[in-house]
Amino acid sequence: MSAMIKTKIHWDIGTAYDLFISLRILHDPERYGVRAFWAAGVRSRIPVDHREVLNRASILRLVPLTFVNSLNQPKNSTQLMAKLRSIPAEEILETLAIQPDMPEEIKNLFLRTTAGKKWTREEAQSLIQRFGIEDNKQTKQILTNYYEVWSNRKEFGEKLILGLQAYVDTFFAEEEQRILPVLEQELSYARMRAGSRPLPAMLEELTAGVRYGDFEHLSDIILAPTFWGSPFMFSEHPTDTKMIVLFGARPGTMSIIPGEIVPDALLRGMKAMADPTRLRILRHLAQEPQTASELSRVLRLRPPTVTHHLAQLRLAGMVQVYLDPNGERKYAARYEGFEDTQDLLNRFVRGE
Repeated sequence: MSAMIKTKIHWDIGTAYDLFISLRILHDPERYGVRAFWAAGVRSRIPVDHREVLNRASILRLVPLTFVNSLNQPKNSTQLMAKLRSIPAEEILETLAIQPDMPEEIKNLFLRTTAGKKWTREEAQSLIQRFGIEDNKQTKQILTNYYEVWSNRKEFGEKLILGLQAYVDTFFAEEEQRILPVLEQELSYARMRAGSRPLPAMLEELTAGVRYGDFEHLSDIILAPTFWGSPFMFSEHPTDTKMIVLFGARPGTMSIIPGEIVPDALLRGMKAMADPTRLRILRHLAQEPQTASELSRVLRLRPPTVTHHLAQLRLAGMVQVYLDPNGERKYAARYEGFEDTQDLLNRFVRGE
């Protein structure tokens, strides 16, 4: 039976998704193609004490898709904060930071962490592997931050709620009014396209080039738009047979910065094509799909260098990513990205 018939599609919408994603991006702007000075300006509006709490929480990369999906409509900041206040402070961190698909080993490690029980070397190593923490001079500080947060769950939970409310009051309450009409429009477009496309092809279009190799095991997939997360996708598995996917829903003509007339997508595309190494990578990927390690060997580049350039090309929508059932990623040139950048440049210069 085909994935299109077997897998049932559900649709969701809520600015609460973007609340968490925007916080993640504001604390790591360069990775997501956002101007660092503007992100710093947004963070500076938050009172110092609350800003520090949100900064510490940023290591957790909180994007609790299953939790937000469980909220009643409208899934906005008001609904989110009301729900969080109904949860005991000592359970806030568990609610937001432990995903349903997190390995039991990691989940149990966090939940049994106390102020009097330090992590062993083996436990610390498991966290490094799970969260992709680079093993360098900053590793010890990152692990210390994780430990301090989890060993003081109640106190941190209380402060986190106050920090999130401060973020809503100083920035996001106004921001969600700006992005909600866009989310509604993009969701409507996606639903119209869904009727005529097989699920893998539709998802590849919505995520600007991500193709999954296997949907056979999924009984349900929940699709929701994100303004701030564009062009990336965010996903989570509430159960083994259920998947939540957030797809990018910021039009190519819009910027993440309110009032900015130069579209983000245009800047990302121009930046991606202005680097000779990235052009060499695209030329190889146009010939045949390759993994990052294969590109590293062919181009004689260090793996971290290839990974960096692929991330920039993915940000610009110029590479297609194929995720096979074993978790391996293969990349191919995505010609739609070249065409979109050229079209955006023509339209911007002409003032259209």
